[in-house]
Amino acid sequence: MIANTLRHATVAMLLLSLTGCFGDDPAIAQFETYQQRLANVVETDPLPLSEAISIPLPRKRDLLLPLADIRMGLLDAYELRECGLFQLIADRNSILGKVQDAFRHLDYEIKLLNTVAYCLSNIENEALTEQLTALQEHKSQQLTTVYWNTFASSEAWRKQLIPAGNALIPPDEPFPHSDALLAIARYANLIGQKPQEVDAISLQEPIEKQHYLGAVFLSLDESTRWLNTITQQLERDDHLIICGENRDPTRLNYLRNVFDTFFIGAVQPYVSKLNGLYLDVQPSLHQLNASINAAPSDFQPYQDAYLRGERYDEFQRAVRHHVQYWQSLFSRCQITVGRQ
Repeated sequence: MIANTLRHATVAMLLLSLTGCFGDDPAIAQFETYQQRLANVVETDPLPLSEAISIPLPRKRDLLLPLADIRMGLLDAYELRECGLFQLIADRNSILGKVQDAFRHLDYEIKLLNTVAYCLSNIENEALTEQLTALQEHKSQQLTTVYWNTFASSEAWRKQLIPAGNALIPPDEPFPHSDALLAIARYANLIGQKPQEVDAISLQEPIEKQHYLGAVFLSLDESTRWLNTITQQLERDDHLIICGENRDPTRLNYLRNVFDTFFIGAVQPYVSKLNGLYLDVQPSLHQLNASINAAPSDFQPYQDAYLRGERYDEFQRAVRHHVQYWQSLFSRCQITVGRQ
């Protein structure tokens, strides 16, 4: 009896002394603390974390699609100088024009289509009209590929899609993303818009500056990994939690306190925050996914995981499975949950 009392006192002291001794990442520290407290209650070791599940964005060179050059004669025609097409193409072929970034290239292609449409409405030269009509058709067909290449290769989009580091979204700090969210939504709907309605350059800065998607994807993946590992640990140690006549009320009370304090008080609000951040952008991700018709095969795993939402579905399953374990345990042991 004395040994049993001393054992519970030791566990209680450990439960009080472990807060804040895990790493520098507040989100990871919450999961680690929660897992360690559960292990302490039943006097086992934490289950090793499963392997990372994040899928990296493929290299830029593996995602770019080729664009055929289009040559035109008669570019020095007076009519083309008057309607602005000559100067636009000359600027594109200049030294600076040839090294412009992906968003500038997209902006050029949109301006080109708008300028060609304007020229066609103002010239009467039959030969020029024929060439411009062919140019308009070809460039219109290429525009989807230009949108894709901007998404796949621009520094702005790659900074948006790749996590800035290994840190997860912090639990207790605001996560600014409204400008990026609006820009992502607008970009996702570009393909369905008429060229004259598109202002691609205005989207570049918010997409590049507010690192939103990569952080959300990483945080979802890591939270899924932690929740699945902790649930497996709970299931592994379930036989150590005795209910019925031989129940250990002190251990059960500690266990309920860990659930209330570290799951309900910390982990659950965090996963709810991640869920909300993903749902904010989910319509845009689905729209982006629907607009990608000819992406290289290298992009498929990333597309399935994050644009189609397979990893979000896994995250939801991990949360449900974890909660279902607790519901089963509390039902088996007839434990009333909630803060007292």
